[in-house]
Amino acid sequence: MSARFTQLLCGAAVPALLLAAGTAHAATNVAPQQVAETDVATQAEAVPSDGDIVVTARRRDERLQDVPVSVVAFSPASLERSTVLTIADIRTISPGLTFSSEGGKDNAAVTLRGIGQIPTGEVTPGVVTYFANVPMASLGSNVPTYDIGSIQVLKGPQGTLFGRNTLGGAVLITPQGPRQDFGGYVQGTYGNFDYREVQGALNVPLIPDVLAVRVAGQIRRSDPLIYSINGGSGFNNIHQDSARASILFTPNDWLKNTTVVDYFKAREYASGYHLLRQNFSFTNLFAPALGPVAGGIVGGSLDAQAQGYLAQQRQNFFGSFTDSSGSGRANRRAFGISNDTSASFGDFTLRNIFGYRKNRSDQLINTAALGPTTLPGALFGSPVDVPFTVFHASALVQRQYFTDEVQFLGNFDKFNFIVGGFYSHDTPDGPSGSTFEAFVTPASPASVVTANVRNTNYAVFGQVTYKLTDAVTVNAGARYSWDRVSACGGAIGTSYVSDDACRAVAGLGLADGVGVVTNKGSDPSWTFGIDWKATPDLLLYAVTRRGYRGVNINTPLFETQFTTGGTDPACGFGTGQCVDLRPFQKTGEERLTDIEIGEKLNFNVSGATGRLNTAVYYSKYKNALQFLNAQAIVPSSAPDNPTNASFGVNAADLSIFGVELDAAVSPSRNFTVTFNGAYTHIKVDKVTLPPVAGIAFTADDVNRYSPSFSGTVGVSWTLPFRPADGDLVLNGDVFMTSDYGGQYGEQLPGYKLVNARLDWKDIADSGFDVGVFARNLTNERYFAAPNVLLKSFPVNSVAVGDPRTYGVVARLSF
Repeated sequence: MSARFTQLLCGAAVPALLLAAGTAHAATNVAPQQVAETDVATQAEAVPSDGDIVVTARRRDERLQDVPVSVVAFSPASLERSTVLTIADIRTISPGLTFSSEGGKDNAAVTLRGIGQIPTGEVTPGVVTYFANVPMASLGSNVPTYDIGSIQVLKGPQGTLFGRNTLGGAVLITPQGPRQDFGGYVQGTYGNFDYREVQGALNVPLIPDVLAVRVAGQIRRSDPLIYSINGGSGFNNIHQDSARASILFTPNDWLKNTTVVDYFKAREYASGYHLLRQNFSFTNLFAPALGPVAGGIVGGSLDAQAQGYLAQQRQNFFGSFTDSSGSGRANRRAFGISNDTSASFGDFTLRNIFGYRKNRSDQLINTAALGPTTLPGALFGSPVDVPFTVFHASALVQRQYFTDEVQFLGNFDKFNFIVGGFYSHDTPDGPSGSTFEAFVTPASPASVVTANVRNTNYAVFGQVTYKLTDAVTVNAGARYSWDRVSACGGAIGTSYVSDDACRAVAGLGLADGVGVVTNKGSDPSWTFGIDWKATPDLLLYAVTRRGYRGVNINTPLFETQFTTGGTDPACGFGTGQCVDLRPFQKTGEERLTDIEIGEKLNFNVSGATGRLNTAVYYSKYKNALQFLNAQAIVPSSAPDNPTNASFGVNAADLSIFGVELDAAVSPSRNFTVTFNGAYTHIKVDKVTLPPVAGIAFTADDVNRYSPSFSGTVGVSWTLPFRPADGDLVLNGDVFMTSDYGGQYGEQLPGYKLVNARLDWKDIADSGFDVGVFARNLTNERYFAAPNVLLKSFPVNSVAVGDPRTYGVVARLSF
């Protein structure tokens, strides 16, 4: 019987806003590299009474309210008020932004303005995250937020000013930079689930006005937030160590050099997955291949076990099941170096930004979210039941990334410009691949599929800004990019192999699923906008942009009978007919063209100050990538089973309409109320798919990543009494979202999160602060990310959001 199980198919899917006094909107026509030319400390702390962050744009200080096109910006104070612990937490304080981990803790996917990323392959993110001006891959981008200078969320297509080309936007994370004075801080946190955190920073000017060093670090520990229903260690614990060192070298008044070295390590259990439902009987899967009698025995046994686990799951929302995978694993390690050097010569500046990163991610998850499952031993001639895996997913990714960017900037009275070039190259840094065990016994294991990818991108870009009058300014920019991707993969023995070893096997030319796939392309992108400072307190603007995401590939090489339309008893759950995936081997460019109009208003009415910012946009998104699941069409034993058991397809054209609002009012300096929200409507204009037998995809299956509405109501109140000469500051926010991004057109249900915090600041002028916080105060039960939501798979699972957490924080600044 086990031989027949070896023939079974497998696969899987791997798959707002409390902006209290320290946040505002900025502009995509302001190069973040130009902004960063000021000391990060100055950028983060130069906050005037009206709450606007001051940044350097066009080489002069400007309020973010005075520059067009929205960017949400967070100072260290605003991150503290909302107890932001990792970059993913900003989803509750930035309208329209979602940050989820689909298919594992390290599979970070950022969504903005309806643009996201499919959970397969080494594709360029739709929203790129930058750390210290260096773009990061999705893998490893959910960095901790200790000693951060600022975070900016740029909305809409990017690329004519800096870095990578993007479709949906960019998240810019700037660490605190060295200063020319001695100081630092140490902070400790303790909370429920035995949460322990220690972080701190020390700033030392080694040579006054010439050389300064800042070192910072963080240690985080926590017991599992999700317990094991059937006994075990649990899931979603925290065990992370981080460190960073920054060096600022300014030998004279025209040269500046900043180097940042960072390290992160996590050894944790996997996410805890919630068994959501059973879609249909297992008998429907097994009867065609095994016959009605044996198929009924197998299916009935698995149905009974699945229904038993579902009954337990309904009584244990914050629990998950342990099976032969234990608590799984989510082990990550990252190392990075960036160097930012600028030289100024009068009105001109020459700048170079170099980046190098290494990531290692080793993950194992119980994708089916079931407890231990077995098959009747009688089917195998055994007196005891035989262990059976419904679905496990594991992946090892080891990669290194090189980037370099050159900029030349000129700034004059009415005119400024930036021209530059960008280069990135990422390669394997060791054996990488994935293993998806679906419907297997120990005697019939799934294939171990190697996947090693190389990506190269070149680009030239430029943008000019010209003041037609003192009130009217035009901005125009363009970019051209060239992309090349190459990958080697397939089942080679019982372990993942290096890129060189894979290419050596591929060079033999055998039809074994081991081969090299390449793709290349190029495309332009651009921006054009005009803004009008109608009054000192009112800015009106309009902009149109083109963004694109480059070509890619699906791995491994589809060349055996299992993926080229041949025949094999393992195909089609007993029908013997295999699918032809060759039309999906490569993907083409995605293009997005948008139009955005908006206003930014500051007001003062009877002593009450505030702001009202609105942006309205419309986007046409062509050739949008969607992912298709291979679990029902390619056997798990196939040597060319698609990596991550999924593959991407340029399947949809979309129209996206949105409205964003950022409003705040302060009746007094000590009390602020904010409301921020985003409305997003996504319409599927067309679905196009190559006519391949066995594959169906309709408009109802298109992923709609962004919720139709998300927003946050927040309050910040400095209490009217000051014990021990220290301010008491109370902050609270309520984040709300409607149904949001899932899989195959299915949305996850919306939810509400309530967060609160009370801080006692600078007690007795000592530099000592103490605070208490609560996250998810009402213990809301919600789903944070999809895992498997396929109607074609017998059971579905989702990731559970964190339960209520609370704690106390103490900080000493010196």
